[in-house]
Amino acid sequence: MKERLRALDMGLLIPMMLLVFMGTLTIYSAGRGMAVQSDIWLKQTFWNLMGFTLMACVAGVAPQRLFRRSSLFYILGLLTLVAVLVVGKKLGAGAGARRWIGIGKLTFQPSELMKWVTLLFVAHRLGTQPAEHLQTSDLLGAMALVFFPMLLVFKQPDLGMAISFLPILVLIPLIRGLKKRWIALGLVGVCLFGVFAWKKLLKPYQKERVMNFLRPDADLQGKNYQVNQSRIAIGAGGLTGQGFTAGSQTQLNFLPVKTTDFVFAAWAEERGFIGVLMALGLFAAVLNRILSIARQARTQSEAYFCAGAAAIFLLHIFVNVGMVAGVLPNKGIVLPFFSAGGSSTLSYFLGLGVVMGVQYRNRMK
Repeated sequence: MKERLRALDMGLLIPMMLLVFMGTLTIYSAGRGMAVQSDIWLKQTFWNLMGFTLMACVAGVAPQRLFRRSSLFYILGLLTLVAVLVVGKKLGAGAGARRWIGIGKLTFQPSELMKWVTLLFVAHRLGTQPAEHLQTSDLLGAMALVFFPMLLVFKQPDLGMAISFLPILVLIPLIRGLKKRWIALGLVGVCLFGVFAWKKLLKPYQKERVMNFLRPDADLQGKNYQVNQSRIAIGAGGLTGQGFTAGSQTQLNFLPVKTTDFVFAAWAEERGFIGVLMALGLFAAVLNRILSIARQARTQSEAYFCAGAAAIFLLHIFVNVGMVAGVLPNKGIVLPFFSAGGSSTLSYFLGLGVVMGVQYRNRMK
């Protein structure tokens, strides 16, 4: 066990655990006004402890051992996603979404871990040979490895989680260099896919969310209620916030889904602009440390994994904070270390465990 604890990187662990502490305080405050699950902070504390244990165990494992087994993990993950579509459970207000697998009284969302498994496999595939030797077919194959589980998640349906697979594709411009033609092709591809998704893939309620985003002042008591209340909560926080357990929007239950999707709005109401800057600064410290570890990695596979991990974290932070501020469409993407949830919590700790394993091997040179 001492070996595994030594593998933990303090430069990454300290800002991460500060964010976990801040998130747990916010969940406790937000949960006080809930008719059910007022003890949600205790459950989240349990998941954080489980996540810390998982991270320590993974950090003590040589990354190459994980890379060698990544194909097996990937296949098992795909089978689990297929099982979700067949026998998965529907929970919460997910528009009839089938996203969870039941294990006794516990439920688990496989897609949360699958994005890290996909990143592990893609990083291994691309890192087995020098970047200059990779052919276009290799890159297209890597893209297919990302899109296949992404489409299975989209079928659940879970658009937000499907989008969270996209940062893995950042590895391709990293390998080939950020050239103008890659940027142009990427923009054209995004536009074409957007048109196709609007016409063929998006469900009516998903299109409605986009239209509501484009008309933020319409239907404030209906479809735009969540984002409007979130913006009110953020504005009420002012410079220094209303204080712990003192946010009116949060405590009087005007703020919706305040322990998951909109938990950052609850934090902003209680801690104000200064608290928001503090949280974003800690997130920046986490991202900077991950990228620093990527630069020091021994192998291409390790560097690719760390770069992809930073991209996944950045997407979740950017989309969630943008959503609660009303500058991005309302989409259920959780905020790392703040939002309540067992599957998402374990997945973030797992991803950082692999990153810490890379850094531990760097220190052992």
